[in-house]
Amino acid sequence: MNYLLFIATFFPISLMPGINMTFILGLSMSIGYKRSFAMLLGQLFSVGFIASICIFGAGALLLKFEAAFRILKFCSALYIIYLGVMLFFSRGKLSVKSVKNDKNHKELFIKGLIVSISNPKAWIFLAAILPPFLNPNDPFGIEAYLLLFLLVFIEFICLNIYALGGSMLKKLLINHLRALEIATASLMCIVGVWMLSI
Repeated sequence: MNYLLFIATFFPISLMPGINMTFILGLSMSIGYKRSFAMLLGQLFSVGFIASICIFGAGALLLKFEAAFRILKFCSALYIIYLGVMLFFSRGKLSVKSVKNDKNHKELFIKGLIVSISNPKAWIFLAAILPPFLNPNDPFGIEAYLLLFLLVFIEFICLNIYALGGSMLKKLLINHLRALEIATASLMCIVGVWMLSI
């Protein structure tokens, strides 16, 4: 597996402002980084869980039904290209919202779990982007676990950037949101085309 390609693909997409990132940004602005860290851990746990299901589910599909796996990969590539095109034409519709919350660590952790695990885009996107990075000869081998570790580590870094950034990052995102959308849209289309070619 090309780990550098995975990092170059997943890091900018993970950094894009979505549900997880805007929630942790708003919460850290409201209650501070230390208190919002519990929610960050809940989100991270959910992302790891979703990624595990997507990786090992795709691996099982690859072992039993190679043709079905190819169809899944093809549909995933088309979906990622579609998302990239839609994001390109969204013209600044992404928003950074503030979130108010005054709960304890356990409730924040549970809220983080719920926010991430109930996000259908996370399920669809991870199911679409992860299969091409699996080793077709050994989908349950060490490379699958390294892929999972890299994904969770990248998500941890991106969540921390938002949580630590607070109002400064919010201003940066608002001022440069369109550029971020265009860069992310282009990257998603490139990844989709790459997935179609392999």
